[in-house]
Amino acid sequence: MSAEPIRLVGSDLVADTLGPELKAFAAVNELRLAIELRGSRLGMETLQAGGADLALVVLGSEDTPPGPEFVNSIVGYLTTVVAVPATVPLSQIHFGQLAGVFGASEVTNIKRWSELGVTGSWGVRGITAVAVSRRGGLAVDLFRYEVLKTPDLKSTVVQFKDVASATARIGGEEGGIALLPSPPEEGGPLKVLLVAKGERDVAYGPTSENLHTGDYPLRLPVRLVFRKTDAKRLNFLIRHLLADETAPTLLKAGVVPLPVQTRNQLVFELENVR
Repeated sequence: MSAEPIRLVGSDLVADTLGPELKAFAAVNELRLAIELRGSRLGMETLQAGGADLALVVLGSEDTPPGPEFVNSIVGYLTTVVAVPATVPLSQIHFGQLAGVFGASEVTNIKRWSELGVTGSWGVRGITAVAVSRRGGLAVDLFRYEVLKTPDLKSTVVQFKDVASATARIGGEEGGIALLPSPPEEGGPLKVLLVAKGERDVAYGPTSENLHTGDYPLRLPVRLVFRKTDAKRLNFLIRHLLADETAPTLLKAGVVPLPVQTRNQLVFELENVR
């Protein structure tokens, strides 16, 4: 191991979950690791200025991509998951319908389940629109800018600071539709809807495979950026970030890891960076 500490910077969205896990990994492996997860833009500025070795970041379209001296690899995805009570007879939804439920300035204004094609006792009920706020991740912002014509939510959308509060709200008797940064627990009171861009498009679920191929339309890449000249020194830590045992920690942080085969291929490619 290098005597110099590895300086990791990047997104504050993963700080509370990934930070402690990496500190524990470093302690067990006697790896000197300095972690400053205080934001993607700040992290990239620090990396490019020579103040860091490795950045785990979310880059927007307005951000300048790193230069050719850097490796810039996608290692996972942030997403927006659409969840409803498991008892609602609905399996998929498209952007136009979602816009009608959540958007303030859309062509349609959907208020009842029947307007989504739901029949039976649920059909006559009003829809409670729920979202996890910015404090709980980027799911709501990703939705606003990918789905809505103007990025304004209805004033009636109920926003919660975390997934647990949002899922508890729609898991109750009233029900509702929630925008979440990660899927609810399998076998619980909620289910995930398949999502399509258009009414005639095929709908997909937010699996790692569908996110990586782009079939699931609500995704934002999470990138690992470092200098090519540092590849060998950083390899041990990078392998851990892409390892199967780290995947649950990333999921808890709202980052859907790459499919296993894709991850393994990426590990091989990064080991051979020159």
